[in-house]
Amino acid sequence: MCEKCGCSRNVPARSGVASDHDHGAEHVHEDAGLSYQDRLAERNRGYFRAKRVFVVNLLSFAGSGVRPLVERTLKEYGSRVRAVTLTPEALAGMHADHEHHEAPAAAEADGDVAGNLHMDAHRVAHALDHLDLDNARLLLIVNGGSAACQAVFDLGENVSVALFSVRDGAFKPLKFPLLFGRAAAVVINETDAAAEAGFDMAQAHAHIGQVAPAARILELSPATGAGMRDWYEFLNDGVQSLNK
Repeated sequence: MCEKCGCSRNVPARSGVASDHDHGAEHVHEDAGLSYQDRLAERNRGYFRAKRVFVVNLLSFAGSGVRPLVERTLKEYGSRVRAVTLTPEALAGMHADHEHHEAPAAAEADGDVAGNLHMDAHRVAHALDHLDLDNARLLLIVNGGSAACQAVFDLGENVSVALFSVRDGAFKPLKFPLLFGRAAAVVINETDAAAEAGFDMAQAHAHIGQVAPAARILELSPATGAGMRDWYEFLNDGVQSLNK
């Protein structure tokens, strides 16, 4: 029996529940009418609230440049506010130590995100045994896996941020409306390459407005630093909101 979430390898087979305890499966909690993942997401959210940590779920794609953004954020914003990250690779290593779960492969996808390991509330709950959040004020979760998984799984975060590169094209938000639709902010990344990529910024804004009309749009270039002040302002607004 897992003390963190109550799961066990010997989960009785029920309709809609994986009998071999697949952590990626949607476990139905019949009494509460909520999914197993939903319940764990709420538990994670309560834990983060108690720690006074602002949690950002970074929804991204292979090759979208999320890693340079996170690295620059840790170097600059992290020099003023203690920030912690959770990546798919780190998550895979943590689960290698979790006795009832075999560590999934975390192969790099185009040097950016681990393409075959999705984040879910259960995996994040177990990661909390390994993350040092004492005195931290920001947790950046670098999401991985398919766009479908990123679009539906609540991890217990405060906000989700959808990120795509100008190299992905201005139509990217229209291709993944569920993923972008859940985002509090949308990052148009690597803007320094916009001209080279033939990226239409106005068109991108229009497409984001169609699927995520309430989202804040941030144009960033981690390579040049353009727009990073706006990104830090967005993060700082979230961090400060925990002190109110």
